[in-house]
Amino acid sequence: MPPPLSDSALTWFGDRWGPMPINHDGEVFAFLDVPFDYAVATRPGARYGGRAILAALHEFTTYCTDKRADLSGAWFADHGAVEVVHDLAQSYANIADAVAALPLDAHPIVLGGDHSISDPSIRGLLRRAPEREFGLIVFDAHLDSREPVPGHEHSGNWVRTVSDVLEHSRSVQLGINAPIYADTYMRDAAAAGIMVRTPYEIRRAGWVQTLREAVEHVTRGSAGVYVSVDIDCLDAANAPGTQAPNACGLMPHEVIDAVYEISATADVVALDITEVSPPLDDANRTAQVAAHIVQNHMAGVLARQRKRT
Repeated sequence: MPPPLSDSALTWFGDRWGPMPINHDGEVFAFLDVPFDYAVATRPGARYGGRAILAALHEFTTYCTDKRADLSGAWFADHGAVEVVHDLAQSYANIADAVAALPLDAHPIVLGGDHSISDPSIRGLLRRAPEREFGLIVFDAHLDSREPVPGHEHSGNWVRTVSDVLEHSRSVQLGINAPIYADTYMRDAAAAGIMVRTPYEIRRAGWVQTLREAVEHVTRGSAGVYVSVDIDCLDAANAPGTQAPNACGLMPHEVIDAVYEISATADVVALDITEVSPPLDDANRTAQVAAHIVQNHMAGVLARQRKRT
């Protein structure tokens, strides 16, 4: 895709996009497209999300203007798309295999796809580096903790299903506000050790305090953080392109800045973004916001590296 402007002072995302570099002197971000939405509870379309996010990124330069962060020294490696078949278990196995095969010297960015892909993505990361422990920070309107019903599995099950390999006493869920729960769901999350914060609670406490508590909760005894962003954590006015739009969600700048701060503070082992559904979008607004989240995540990762060196 050609850049929208020709200017010798600019470096475009596409200028640093390509196969995994053999010899490189900068951070490599490994992009994996997961075109899977067989587990959506309502409206499909998220299978096209990864491609839409990448298309939006190709319209960006490598300068994150909001954070005054230059990413031109990084590489953006194209690891293609996971093979999705008409079988849930096999598709999940393919996702886990693809994530596990990502090079150890690259930083994974997984683009979904419905939110159920986070389970096999996490399993793949644990296989990729078995000695590396990590916690989980999720941005989502939904708890995704319902008990799976055989034959009716959906993306609202993954937080429960992944609990056999991930210790939820190191998990955080931010932005929970879907009007489909009862108090027992919140109590069950607390009993499992999950730190849950609703938009109201976040705004009352403030983002600085919330993120400090979240990172401390997740990194206790672990070496890293897996960040998962379900785009329906955002208010539907800014993210209409998703299967379950959220009428009272977080604002884009809140999530973008929060992902940046987490990435600049903690050892983030991977990022996934899910539930972007281009057929349901309006003028690619949702994909554009997702692309900003990705860019700010990468800016945060590089900021943390500079601080350490």
